[in-house]
Amino acid sequence: MTSRARCGAIAVLVATVLTTVLAACGGPPADNKYGLATPGTIEAAAATEQPPFSIAGENGHPAGFIIDITDEAARRLNLKVTYKASTTAAMLQGLTSGQYDLAAGGLGVTAEREKSVSFTKALYWSTTAVLTKADSAAKALTDFSGKKVGAVTGAVQQAFVRDKMPGAVPTSFQSQNTMVSQLVAGNIDALAVGGPDAREYLKQYPSLRIAVSAPVDHPTAMALPRNHDALRQAIDEQVGAMVSDGTFLTLYRKWFTEPPNAELIKVWPAIGNQVGQR
Repeated sequence: MTSRARCGAIAVLVATVLTTVLAACGGPPADNKYGLATPGTIEAAAATEQPPFSIAGENGHPAGFIIDITDEAARRLNLKVTYKASTTAAMLQGLTSGQYDLAAGGLGVTAEREKSVSFTKALYWSTTAVLTKADSAAKALTDFSGKKVGAVTGAVQQAFVRDKMPGAVPTSFQSQNTMVSQLVAGNIDALAVGGPDAREYLKQYPSLRIAVSAPVDHPTAMALPRNHDALRQAIDEQVGAMVSDGTFLTLYRKWFTEPPNAELIKVWPAIGNQVGQR
């Protein structure tokens, strides 16, 4: 072997070793700029009991406003998305453990959650609704002292029941659908969910009503691992493009009947221009 050939062989060997070392140290390959567990594919957890944000769909693919936003953003980024049905608590835990790249659900952005995960820019601005049986006399948050009030484990409504409903008896559920069924059956007195969720349940259960509706001080968004800044920024950019070209408002109107909240318009002023709010 000539001296030049030996040098070339050594260079190839060094490059191979460096690539292997970088991979072992957790550095993403050059063609995986978003640091995805599976290059080219977003591994997403989806809450399938959160209408109209994310619900079980046909052929194993979830449906809902957040799912439509996720699918469109991924399409524009030339990425695929695989979804795994999950609960709110399991989604957040899966992000911190590296199981998921994205939690595709309508998650409240709170300071406590931001300690362990990061969030996209606001996708919705919700309310909290307290559902009761239609024959309940309750009409204020102070009317639930001694009453069993359900909330989903890990959801922001757990803190709402604890902090905003004096004397209420918090009752936790892993499944939102199970919680609603327990209210219909009379095994709990009320439950707290997001306003859009509550309106969807009223369509299914005419025996229920919204006893109280309260504003919230935080947006609704998707969550990501804290080390996924590149993916978060890319999704935010694509959502911004969707807002600008009208796609966001089209998807919003597909799933919601009420106009976008003023707080959401502060985040995305172009929406206000499109609906005539400035």
